[in-house]
Amino acid sequence: MDSQVMERQMNDTEKVVIVQKRKGCLQECLGCEHEDYFDIYKNDEKTKFATAKEDAGFCCRFFCSPNHEFTVNMKEEGTDAEMMSFHHPFMCCASCCTCCCFQEMTMKMGGKDIGKMRDEAYCCVPRFTVENEKGEGVYKIHQPTCVGGICVNCCYDGLCNCKTAFQVFPHDQEDTDNGAEHVGEIMKKPRSLATELFSDAAVFDISMPSGSTTEQKGLLIGSALFINSAFFEDKGNQ
Repeated sequence: MDSQVMERQMNDTEKVVIVQKRKGCLQECLGCEHEDYFDIYKNDEKTKFATAKEDAGFCCRFFCSPNHEFTVNMKEEGTDAEMMSFHHPFMCCASCCTCCCFQEMTMKMGGKDIGKMRDEAYCCVPRFTVENEKGEGVYKIHQPTCVGGICVNCCYDGLCNCKTAFQVFPHDQEDTDNGAEHVGEIMKKPRSLATELFSDAAVFDISMPSGSTTEQKGLLIGSALFINSAFFEDKGNQ
């Protein structure tokens, strides 16, 4: 695993698009999520620079999805050089309120830990902390809020468009609710009406914070994968 590959690809990248692929129709018909595949683009959906694949056992996916243990390996398009890896341990299922059994995902670049994303205790509005390899806070992430921060703002970015936004804030920013200024965003978008209704294949647009480092961009890519597994996996089977 070479961190220079990631640095070369992320150097001038302000936006990353992650497109989830669906394979294994037979397993899905039997009610089991297939391993996830992702195509990863930079700045638009025309320049694919990486692919990623989930590695998880069949029994884990069948009995424990979407909270099963899995690893996602991200490789450079064309060279197959490994750029990053993301590991999610098994955790008990979260609900609309969380005070224990916190979900987390650890992230590596060049074979070295660069940090992790984890749940915070929350009620109704999911909140996350992104930390560096030293355990120091880098970002706070949560959905847009209203009513003093106790409710998700469902009118953000319009109504009935099947988009779900997660805003990125500096970790030292105290006020992050009620339309507070944010530095980045992870936006889950529908590919089409049919895709949204009949599968949980997703597209994520990641707007990178200005001046963010390669490691910080890698943390946000992992954060999008974490959000996908925690909130959008297994939707088609519910």
